[in-house]
Amino acid sequence: MARIAFPVTTCHEFEGIKVLSAVLEQRGHVTDCFITSEEKDFEGAVLAFQPDVLGVYTTTGQEAWAHDAIRRWKQELPHLKTVFGGPHVSHDLSLLYDEDVVDATIKAESEQAVVDLIEAWEAGRPIEDLPNIACLVDGVPHQNPIRPVIGDLDSLPFPNVDVFYKYPFLRDKRVMQVHASRGCQNSCTYCSVGLMKKDWISGKRGERFNRTKSVDYLCAEMNDILARYPAFRMVNFGDAALNMESGWVQELADKWPREVGLPFACNVNINHLDEDDIIALKRAGCVSVQFGLESGSEDVRLRVYKKGYTDEVVYGIPQLLRKHKLTYRTNNIMGSPAESLDDMFATVRANKRIKPNGCTVLLYRPFKSTVLGREDYALGRVDTEKDIGPSIQNDSMMKRDDLREVVNLQKLFNLAVYMPGGEALVRKLVRLPRNRVFDLSLLSFLWYQHAVVSGYGMFDDLKLGLRNVGQIFGKSRGGKNQLLDTMDTGGEAII
Repeated sequence: MARIAFPVTTCHEFEGIKVLSAVLEQRGHVTDCFITSEEKDFEGAVLAFQPDVLGVYTTTGQEAWAHDAIRRWKQELPHLKTVFGGPHVSHDLSLLYDEDVVDATIKAESEQAVVDLIEAWEAGRPIEDLPNIACLVDGVPHQNPIRPVIGDLDSLPFPNVDVFYKYPFLRDKRVMQVHASRGCQNSCTYCSVGLMKKDWISGKRGERFNRTKSVDYLCAEMNDILARYPAFRMVNFGDAALNMESGWVQELADKWPREVGLPFACNVNINHLDEDDIIALKRAGCVSVQFGLESGSEDVRLRVYKKGYTDEVVYGIPQLLRKHKLTYRTNNIMGSPAESLDDMFATVRANKRIKPNGCTVLLYRPFKSTVLGREDYALGRVDTEKDIGPSIQNDSMMKRDDLREVVNLQKLFNLAVYMPGGEALVRKLVRLPRNRVFDLSLLSFLWYQHAVVSGYGMFDDLKLGLRNVGQIFGKSRGGKNQLLDTMDTGGEAII
């Protein structure tokens, strides 16, 4: 029996950790999660747990946040092993060179791989040939082939929410974080999903990248949580799109109100959404949806991003959402190499036309796990010396002559959309030097839209921001200031 600790630097409940904890505990192991902001003595709490293994979730820009603490823990616990998972190490093995910190990494879905790895370490067996595992072999990172993804999500135990809800703040929030599926219908070039589909799915009969829990399983999972944590008043589905599977939302509309009854917010894929789906979502208890517009230019959306949304869809679906009284927010990207500044102001006008209840605006980041990101690095479009930390809301690494205007527009985007005459004013303001007033403008809109439009509650969102203040105003590994890096904008729901 091993003891596995999951250290976390953001005050947020992560679905992957909940599922891994449940799978490991089903095998007889002991697990716990430790959040930096929720522990009076974070390092001491982890040490007191006496872990045999640390499981660290990594995203690009935040992949090394725990390195110094791990070095100290390993001095106290010489037997301690560490495994890093998540999107960063699924596409970049360079962390394995930090061999005093990282013993192994996992690519793709981790449920079976982490069990095999930990039990191999327990028994003193070699790990070099375990599927999904990467480690140093003769001083060189070696990635093993990956096993098939889990076809039936209902075969997994219910996620272990206890490791997060032991913290009063997370269990007392109004909104519960839940996932109903894995995958995405799209393969956008700015997103990792396209390459994941190529890497993870062999093409064998029956293998599917997109998978959804049955409605019965989901309702049973919800009631298992609510029986122990009854304070939640709303659910936020973190899936790329709740309408992943044809007919699923209609079944949800029949069963969710009767068996669970909580209102919910979710993401939708508007290319696979029709009026019948919208009626079903409303009947099920949906109060707010979010979808990716990304660019106001149809050419950029179709030709460059491969998003598949025509202008007919972009302008047609919001009319149906308003007809059935569902609030909706858009996701938008600023600063990719595909767009000029004028294209980005076209995104302003598109949002103004469709009248969303809120706009989430992220700065494009060239991730090496994406088709477009790899192209950016190959063509020298990226300032590789610039450290922007993990943020996709604060700054950009792209080499652009108009970079200041792009970043300022991202901060002032909502002013341009919602203020009468806003575009003309913002066209002038973006020429000014970057400043904290613009940053606070973005933060204010994010706070209002996430707290009010999605139903989180402004007080809960304010407390969440305070929980993450150390990261919001903290330093990345390279020493740069990060602002807004951990603002909870529903970003986990956006692939």
